Amino acid sequence: MIDVEGALDLGGQGVSAATIGGSGHIDDDVNFKVAKGSAISYDRQIRGGRVLLLGGLRLAKGTETLLVSGMSADLKTGVITAKVGLRPGIRLGAITAPGTARATKPVGSTAITLDLATSGVTLDPAFAAAIDDTLGTTLPTNPVPRTTLAIDIDLIRGHTPNPDLLTALGLDSSLDLADLLALRLDTTVDLG
Repeated sequence: MIDVEGALDLGGQGVSAATIGGSGHIDDDVNFKVAKGSAISYDRQIRGGRVLLLGGLRLAKGTETLLVSGMSADLKTGVITAKVGLRPGIRLGAITAPGTARATKPVGSTAITLDLATSGVTLDPAFAAAIDDTLGTTLPTNPVPRTTLAIDIDLIRGHTPNPDLLTALGLDSSLDLADLLALRLDTTVDLG
């Protein structure tokens, strides 16, 4: 989930934002589903990976619109890129402290949520310029501490917990499904 509207003060600039292509709003955040092709590399710990996000945003001001889609985040470097308008590979910004993530899991779930941006995201001037050029705005490029990027990872492979992924997350690799469902987790994970 990313609070793009609040982070960029789009409303204050007269810009409206609508979700497209499978993304949706949860409270003030935009929720992007993780796309096929995303990968996390790990052995005894998480080493990196790339998370691809489905959907995007349609930004509009007056009669002008701009689509932001095809987002991806590099877990090791923290760099977030997307297609902005017709320009692919625009750097949206970077996770301010990409080396760690907050990992949470409620009781009854087999998925863990990794909050990759606990210290916020620093927006890239190229992203702000792409929006400014199309919509006539003057967006800030300073670090935005309240911007978050969280992903959900299912800890099940087939019908049983994935022991290698459990180890990479610092959990007991011998957990069975009942143990995993009973586990509540709130910890910090090293991202290599």
